[in-house]
Amino acid sequence: MGTTAAVAGACSHPLTRADHGLISPALQPVAAYGSLSLTGPSSVTGTLGGSLSVQCQYEEVYQRYSKYWCRGQYGATCEKIVETKGEEKEERSGRVSIRDHADNLTFIVTMENLTADDAGSYWCRIQTLWLLDVWSRDPSFHVNVFVSTGSLSLMGPSSVTGTLGSSLCVQCRYEEVYQRYNKYWCRGQYDTTCEKIVETKGEEKEERSGRVSIRDHADHLTFIVTMENLTADDAGSYWCRIQTVWLLDVWSHDPSFHVNVFVSTAPSKTTGRTTCQAVPAAFPGLNTKQNLSTEELLTCCSGSLLSSVHFLLLVFLKLPLFLTLVGAVLWVNRPLRGCGGIKPKEDNPQCSAPSPGRPCPGT
Repeated sequence: MGTTAAVAGACSHPLTRADHGLISPALQPVAAYGSLSLTGPSSVTGTLGGSLSVQCQYEEVYQRYSKYWCRGQYGATCEKIVETKGEEKEERSGRVSIRDHADNLTFIVTMENLTADDAGSYWCRIQTLWLLDVWSRDPSFHVNVFVSTGSLSLMGPSSVTGTLGSSLCVQCRYEEVYQRYNKYWCRGQYDTTCEKIVETKGEEKEERSGRVSIRDHADHLTFIVTMENLTADDAGSYWCRIQTVWLLDVWSHDPSFHVNVFVSTAPSKTTGRTTCQAVPAAFPGLNTKQNLSTEELLTCCSGSLLSSVHFLLLVFLKLPLFLTLVGAVLWVNRPLRGCGGIKPKEDNPQCSAPSPGRPCPGT
């Protein structure tokens, strides 16, 4: 991927607003063409044929205003592409959509099926002007969009989202030629300088580094990265990569795919849940038999979740069932009692010596 690009789908604002339900990576100060009341990422990168998302955050005073996405060198003269209608629902114009998340004071623009012509200068803006109000100016934030050729030999999700304290997994798929190569997961703005976090060792077994694990499923031409016990600091720019470069091979480049990781707050009932994100169904040269099913994907990336489920089953199902069985056994084997609730005793029979003319009961 090109090294002139920045984080795809990242969002930027001066303060992290955890109380708004979203914690975004790489939040940057306002640029020269920005507005203190509206912030976003200074640049985003997508790959040809892929998608990218831009998240812009605004102040509460603009919660009920319409927001829009436009293209042009200057905000005042940019050409409007898509606009919200004052409701929290998706609005679409061709391959571009926008949605306002008013509760989070955030709106998100998504550009799909990227082409080289999509690269350029764009603006997040808020519609505040009256028709005859020539003195005011819509709050705006400038965003540069880059489109990279990417790597056709490696694909994954452009972005994934998990909740604080939970887990998420990223599934990246590769071509058969890379089946026996090592795969790794790294973090950084650019793939060529990203910091390696965890790497496979050429075997189909899990490798772990702290809260992050990776496992290659060579039969499915897929490797899965799992991030557990998510924190706000885990949000950022990551890369799925394949180790192909020799130490002295300066002309080659490891196949890579950029993934934005977002971490959001959520109600406590979602804590511990694992979110699994897979690559798009359309992948060049992919054999459908090699594709992991939903059940297999959940099994592969939910090891910690499965252990939690087993514990819950033990507490709420297996333990009560065991106690019920024990109770039933004790009831069946309870001591028999005689008439009047008094247990008969061999040393105190009801009839120790029969009297003439009065036989013992039961004889």
